[in-house]
Amino acid sequence: MRQNSSLRDRKILRRISSQIYRVLLILAVPPAVAWAILVYLVPSLKVYAAFWSLIVAILDALVLEPLQRSWKRQAATIQELFDCEVLHLAWHEFKVGSRPDAESIAEAAGKFQRKNPEYATLKDWYPVSVGRVPLPFARLICQRTNCWWDARLRCRYATAVVVGLAALTVLVFVIGLLGEMSLEKFTLAVLAPLTPALLWGMREYRGQREAAETVDRLKAYADRLWHKVMTSQLSSEQTDTASRELQNEIYDHRRQSPVIFDSLYRRFRRDDEAQMNVGADALVQEALRHLRPGTQEGHTSADTGTGRLGPCPG
Repeated sequence: MRQNSSLRDRKILRRISSQIYRVLLILAVPPAVAWAILVYLVPSLKVYAAFWSLIVAILDALVLEPLQRSWKRQAATIQELFDCEVLHLAWHEFKVGSRPDAESIAEAAGKFQRKNPEYATLKDWYPVSVGRVPLPFARLICQRTNCWWDARLRCRYATAVVVGLAALTVLVFVIGLLGEMSLEKFTLAVLAPLTPALLWGMREYRGQREAAETVDRLKAYADRLWHKVMTSQLSSEQTDTASRELQNEIYDHRRQSPVIFDSLYRRFRRDDEAQMNVGADALVQEALRHLRPGTQEGHTSADTGTGRLGPCPG
């Protein structure tokens, strides 16, 4: 139950972080169009348009961004707790800090349960097929899956940001040209209100692309580890150590990376999950072929609906 609770807690905190992100988006993007139209109709509003852009920039720097950073860190810590319990990894207190307390997990889990009583989005968080292979293999497959899925989402989102920002810029500039504005009026009514949206878009695109590149490198590292395990270059203890080091980098990535709207995850979940399972199944089959003759499947069991991965009884 605690593992499910920790994952629900992480979802709640990430959702709060994305809501802060959504607030900035609402303050930056629609007003860019609205102010251009208003100033076209009422030229005397141009100073207020410029003032609005200044307020949004200050609010973002002093309030919204620090809040979002704090929630992201808490969400990353909760996810780390979930992964450590599911994947049987030691808690790295120097890297992550203290474990989240049970009270905060229970509080957030209750909020999530009210909106998602069946926990449908939390079931089979990791590929079910990993329960057929020993823990070191299963753990590495799950870590690789994390990296693959995250990189895929971030590349999509970065592309959407560029397209949306380009469309917004063209629309606002067209409004300005149709209004035959002077340079002063164009600067105050178009460029100034558009600035928060431009800054947000450039920051988001750069952040998402960098995050995607980082997690791609982590996936490549996981692939190299997998090759070493399959060619018997690493002992079980060395594999455990390497997995813990990879998990440290995954935690840093989660803590530092910009958020992604849950709606994007839900939009592509079915297709991505199907591809994830195909990739995981292929690795599971490779691991089974690698095992010594006579080794039985089922050295580990996985209940990805509750987030449990561990030795089978008996």
